Amino acid sequence: MDVTRPNAARMYDYMLGGSQNFAVDREAVDAMLATAGSTMAPARLNRSFLRRAVQYMAADGIDQFLDLGSGIPTVGNVHEIAHAANPGSRVVYVDIEPVAVAHARHLLAGNDNATIVHADLRNVAEVLDHPETKRLIDFTRPVGLLLVSILHFIRDEDDPAGIAAAYRAATVAGGYLAL
Repeated sequence: MDVTRPNAARMYDYMLGGSQNFAVDREAVDAMLATAGSTMAPARLNRSFLRRAVQYMAADGIDQFLDLGSGIPTVGNVHEIAHAANPGSRVVYVDIEPVAVAHARHLLAGNDNATIVHADLRNVAEVLDHPETKRLIDFTRPVGLLLVSILHFIRDEDDPAGIAAAYRAATVAGGYLAL
């Protein structure tokens, strides 16, 4: 784990007001905002979209969620939103970044209905066949797929549309895909 370089997941956590970040992440965000003349509002608006998407899905009976490229499940995370609607909801977070995964494992310790899979979301088979994914997600039932604020990190040559389609193809009718 390289904690000397800023990381998108931890930077996002900082922008949301979370505590799962390091000085290097905060410094990078502050420099970015000073240079771009921007604010942290887009991160908060994005988190608001995620909240509304999960609430909408849960209200329609979705009780299992696969959050691809989740980052750190920090402020306003999927499992808290889903569990507020249905305490039995199951959530699998997926991220490639080791520090984000380590933080997530710590935050999710003791929660049998939420886990994180350390994997590259571009490797659909690895994610879908992972024992933790199989433990919590029943792909014979509708699933809430979340690809929120992640596809812009996937290069065109890696076929982001094809990746999203592959996950969608693994699910049954009645589920949702939030982009």
